[in-house]
Amino acid sequence: VANWPAPRSRAIENQAYVAGCNRVGTDGNGLHYRGDSRIINPQGDIIATAEPHQATRIDADLSLVALQDYREKFPAWRDADPFTL
Repeated sequence: VANWPAPRSRAIENQAYVAGCNRVGTDGNGLHYRGDSRIINPQGDIIATAEPHQATRIDADLSLVALQDYREKFPAWRDADPFTL
């Protein structure tokens, strides 16, 4: 999938776990979807991935303690600019 680098970037930028989900099969317009869903950790590593072309479920253990430790060692949030919506 051409846009799979984006969820990895978002995981790293936001120091968060990201689940990227994609459908499988062909839709009513003839567009084909291959699946390849994945779960990405805050460091950008893929920790679970679905086989292509198969409807399936993927699971991963997400550790809040590991996330907090990572954020403490790499406190990127301290460089955030304040803003309001």
